[in-house]
Amino acid sequence: MVAFGYISTQGRHTLDLTSDARRLASVGTFFITIGWIAVIYALIAGVIWWVDLASREAFNFIEAFAISASQIGIPIFGALIVLGFGYGMRLFALYVASKVA
Repeated sequence: MVAFGYISTQGRHTLDLTSDARRLASVGTFFITIGWIAVIYALIAGVIWWVDLASREAFNFIEAFAISASQIGIPIFGALIVLGFGYGMRLFALYVASKVA
């Protein structure tokens, strides 16, 4: 009988670390996917905003780049934190899986 990562064998309860590591790796993969989607979205939004600002007469090419780069810095930083969290979870899952053997 398997319930929440525990396997009951003849009255003993042991932890099924392999399945827990697999679950942790899948959650880490979810965070990695969300992080990369956020990075790509922020970069595309920054490029579109840069082109829009550069086409106006009030800003030149360099000023438009500086404004758009400063506005996408925080979203990219947040996305990279989510990516790091996901990669950290996967590394921890790999560590846990290596200790099972």
